[in-house]
Parts: sequence; C-alpha cells; structure tokens
Amino acid sequence: MTPTTTPPPARCRTPRSAARLAAVGIILWAAGIVAAQAAEEAPAPKVGTGLYPATPANARGDDELLLDQIFESHLPTTLAASALRFSVHPHLGDWETKDYMRLTTSLRYGLTKNCEISLGSELYFSHGNGNVRAFDDYGAANLRPGFKINLGQPLFSGWDTGVGADCEFPIGHPAPELTDGLRHFRPYVTFSHRLTAHPDLRIFVGFRLDAVTTTSLPGQFGKNAFHQSSAGITGGFVMDRGNLHYTFEATFDSTRLISRNEEDVCTIRPGVIWEIPTRRDPRVLSKWMVGVAVNDTFGPGGNSVGTSFRLRYTSDIRRRFHFSRVPPAP
Repeated sequence: MTPTTTPPPARCRTPRSAARLAAVGIILWAAGIVAAQAAEEAPAPKVGTGLYPATPANARGDDELLLDQIFESHLPTTLAASALRFSVHPHLGDWETKDYMRLTTSLRYGLTKNCEISLGSELYFSHGNGNVRAFDDYGAANLRPGFKINLGQPLFSGWDTGVGADCEFPIGHPAPELTDGLRHFRPYVTFSHRLTAHPDLRIFVGFRLDAVTTTSLPGQFGKNAFHQSSAGITGGFVMDRGNLHYTFEATFDSTRLISRNEEDVCTIRPGVIWEIPTRRDPRVLSKWMVGVAVNDTFGPGGNSVGTSFRLRYTSDIRRRFHFSRVPPAP
C-alpha cells in the first residue's frame, strides 16, 4: 500500500560546505573536550540533583530533564532500582495553533540500579477552539517504549557511558496534525563528564540513529523534519544552580549515510530549566518544571529561529502512596 502523507513544503538544498563545516566543528569541539579533560580524575558521586548518579535518596536520573525542544539529549544516569516516575506535559500552545490539545505522558521505571525502562504516549483531545467541537475526538496518537543502560566508565576515566533506544509508532487513526505517519527506532550512545574543578558543570557528547519506516497513515512534518532515516551527533553542557539547570546543545543530523537523499540539519539550543520549589512533604518527589529555550535550526526547509516554552508535572508514584519506615533509634 502506498503511504499517504500531506505534501511537504518546498524544500531547498543545504550547501555542502555549510554542512561539512558544521560537522567538522562539532567533531573538533568534542575532541577538544576529551583532550582537555584527559588528565582530570573522576569526581566522587554526589546526591542532591537529578544530574548526579542516581542513588536511593535521589531516584530521578538524567532523563528527568528531557523536555521537547528544550533539552533533548539522553545522558547516562538511570533511575534508582524500583523507582517509578510519571510525568505529563501539556502543550498549551495547541489552543491557538491546532484543533487538538496534546498531553505528552511518560512512565519510567528503574528495572535495576543501572537500567531503566519507559513507556510514553501522546494523548490528545479536541479543545473546541478550532474546527472540531470540544471532546468530539480524543485518544492516543502514538506509543513510545524505550530503555537505557548505564555502563559506568568502561572506555574513558571520568566519562560515564550510557546506551539505549527509543521507539515511536502511531496507533489508531489520529488526525494528520498529531503524527508524521512514520515508525521510528532511535538507538543511541552517550558520554558525559563532570568537571573536577567545577562539579556543577557537566559536558556530554552523544551519537544517535533514527531508522524510520512508513505506514498507511497520513501525517504532517515540521519545517526541517526528515522524511527518511538519519544519523547524528550531539554535544553540549548542563550547569546546575540549585533548582535552575542551564543547558546548551549543538546537534548535527544527516540522511547522507543511510538514505538516498543528502539532507542535513544543524541546531543550536541554549536553554534553562527551573524546578519549581514545593513546600509539600519532601519524601514525595513531585514537582512542576518550567523550561525555556531558543532554537536556531538550519536545514533543507531553510533557517528558523524561535523560542520554546514548556511546562511539565512529574510525580514519584511509589513514594506518593508508600513511605519508607524510619529505622528505630539505637
């Protein structure tokens, strides 16, 4: 069956020289970081922020900071064993730009101290401020299972290593504006290093693949979204300042190695994430998180610069209904 998709907008070729320059720049940036930090000793693990290695006292892991168009790079640390985290991210901008309100949901579980599994979905409902009456249509647009394994430091001293994969595939018959109509398989490997001289600063580099297959569902694509499989490299840093996390990502993705087309997309994304403080029982690790970032993307659809705002609620399900007993005094 021939897949049906809405026609993409007119696409222009990215100059080869610009793509090669971006690729070389990112590779040199990563190599410089490795060389500059080769003599540093690995810092001792600490507790108190999701960016430090997960411990029973801090079960959040690195994927706690993943926010669409704010910070999208997987880092090695996983959830503590048996930790269970649920999050929901309402797309508030859909009230004006789409007929449906999307709710990105995710459930993460610490299978072991070095392995976590996850299951997410894009829930939706018609909000009535468009061409579809309120709640006339609702459901789940896709499913997103995944896993991540923290390998420790098997390659470079002081550099944590993680491997994992995410899948995404449409389910049911969602409206074209809610899906691209493709199945995605996204394996990745990621490396991160916390600076000894600046323990609140973490640098990272990662490699990823996006293998896609078509379906019979119609879909819509973003301005610089690939229609075929691609591979890419990402690098940047995360700096902790209490409840604030300053992030920077530079990414380069290309279809040249594994697809027939020769298209490249470069993105630079500085941002900040604020974990809103709460006065509730600290044993219930639930909180609202706000993220703001500037996205500068250059690709086959042209150059685009924009600001992203995201709001997400995350809750520790196990601790919400069960508190560990306090050991008796000796």
